[in-house]
Amino acid sequence: MNFSWVVGVDYNMEDLLPWWYENIKKWAPEPHVTICDFGLTKPMKAWAKSHADTFIEYIIHERLAWFYKPRALLDAPYEYRCWVDIDCEVMAPIDDIFNYPTDDKIALTHDVCRGDEWWWATGVNVAKGSPKILRDWAYITEHSSMRGDQEVLFQMILDDYSYHEMIVQMPIEYQWLRLQLLTLQDSPNKKIVHWTGPIGKKHIRENLMT
Repeated sequence: MNFSWVVGVDYNMEDLLPWWYENIKKWAPEPHVTICDFGLTKPMKAWAKSHADTFIEYIIHERLAWFYKPRALLDAPYEYRCWVDIDCEVMAPIDDIFNYPTDDKIALTHDVCRGDEWWWATGVNVAKGSPKILRDWAYITEHSSMRGDQEVLFQMILDDYSYHEMIVQMPIEYQWLRLQLLTLQDSPNKKIVHWTGPIGKKHIRENLMT
């Protein structure tokens, strides 16, 4: 087994972790699960350790948890890793997502809600090995003052377009965004819905968690 789903979370959204875990194991039971501790409470740390195949604990400084996402994806000790944000709902089998990355290219979906500028949506990331773009993204994100990892990747590509060529574009069904649903864009073939923002988290807590 050299495949893993990867997630990271801190105390702010740790209540979503059991829901995320059960949801992803329902639709993708075979690959291992890596849980990254970005600042969990003691009870949830114990829960995570008992459920994860791999548990990685980070020394967290005064930064938002998502700044550690590329580093966690790089650190997971598997050849193939797929990061799935804590607020993503898996709705169909997704094991084939590991077919997309290559030795030197990560795989992402297009963020179609950003208007005319091309943005990559980083809530679902797939990597094989240790490609240059992932190493650089992890380092720059850890030392950036930008809003988050997606903004860092966007700026990296603005500064050096060769990074754009290091990304495989996955079908958008692998990360259907909440804002698409809000504007009545839907697909019967969507595999993952990303319930972004505070409104999305509220939707999960009120409608999806049992």
